[in-house]
Amino acid sequence: MDYVSNEHPTGGFFGGGYEGAFQAIRLDSDKNQATGSPLGSITKLQSNRSTSDFDKVANRASKFLLRDLACKWLSEKEVRITKKSPEGHDTFIHRVNYCSKRRIDKNKNIFVHYNQSRQQAHFGNLVHCGSVWTCADCATKITEVRKVETKQGIANWRSQGGHVYLLTLTNRHHRGDNLLDLLTGQQKALVKFWGQRAVKEMLKDLGYVGRVMATEVTWSFDNGWHPHFHILMFFEHELFNGGQGLRTFLANEWINACRKAGLKLPTLEHGVDLQDGSYADQYVTKWGLESEITKGHLKKGREDSLTPFDLLRQSIEMPMYGILFREFADVFKGKKQLYWSKGLKALLGIQSKTDEEIVDETDKESIVVDELANHVFKYLSFNSMQADYLHFVELDALDGGTRAKDLVTRILEYEIASIVENFDS
Repeated sequence: MDYVSNEHPTGGFFGGGYEGAFQAIRLDSDKNQATGSPLGSITKLQSNRSTSDFDKVANRASKFLLRDLACKWLSEKEVRITKKSPEGHDTFIHRVNYCSKRRIDKNKNIFVHYNQSRQQAHFGNLVHCGSVWTCADCATKITEVRKVETKQGIANWRSQGGHVYLLTLTNRHHRGDNLLDLLTGQQKALVKFWGQRAVKEMLKDLGYVGRVMATEVTWSFDNGWHPHFHILMFFEHELFNGGQGLRTFLANEWINACRKAGLKLPTLEHGVDLQDGSYADQYVTKWGLESEITKGHLKKGREDSLTPFDLLRQSIEMPMYGILFREFADVFKGKKQLYWSKGLKALLGIQSKTDEEIVDETDKESIVVDELANHVFKYLSFNSMQADYLHFVELDALDGGTRAKDLVTRILEYEIASIVENFDS
């Protein structure tokens, strides 16, 4: 497999943020148009773009650019020994560095896929990392499917007369606390919490059948890292008084579990929260990194509570945030974002899929409409034009246009002109 560099031209993404990337493309196009370069015609392809078109391209571009920015901060390598290389070889610790930058089959070009039902295009014959924590592109695909699965599970359970509640667990923490220590301690407390006899007996008496747990983390200047668990709890019956009696009981048991795990103890008021089904619906609707990413070019993180992808966005101007993102990525590497208790998916009629299977399904549900030579794909990547190209493919599929082919033609003409100019000089 070959590799596409993570580097970007000066004045592009790393020089001026998302808008800087798009502006760099347009300025370069205008400059070449003024000098008579064939690439100047690309400006014509981008003219008269509607606001909705720009938002769509910007949403997609933000994911590609965030993925490349993650590669910048997660560039550490390690020596890995395999059967093919018993002497060992250098490899990136985080798989996001290879995502959409290596061809699966180096003897084939980059395929261009189009999903007719979704009216979306994407590149094929590329390695996908399937990382929900560090890759904005893969995370969008994975969390969207997980959200649909969870919503369907809730609907199926309610159709059987069941009820769902949202439980949130956290503990006291302060700025300067180590994220790995916090998360390790919370996971240890969680095992003790569910294993306590009093908790088991209480939940059994209330008709509890299972849970879906999401692990999340934010960071703030006031309190540092804030890892916490959101847990959808499925009951056969409605809880009295919205479950507030159960909340008080679980709050005391959670404090006891945190004490056994050696954690800073949460307060009775803030360590545990339990909300009824309507609040659970609101949480699932906005659940996951998907909602954070798709509006990434518009949304700026709040200093009082930053998600990991907020940290990544703001690392462009403040390297401290990039160091924090690296800490987060190292700690969460290999961990599941969503956990279903044993047998719950089968009970709710939900098919089990891995994150990797979700990402790979995109290729299976689409058709190949074109292919790109590797050097053309690298040109699109280097100049932050992948999102524009895919949008052109989608527009062409709807109206039979030739925008995508025209863009490739302009790129090839520009390359030929550059070769001739260098040869003459």
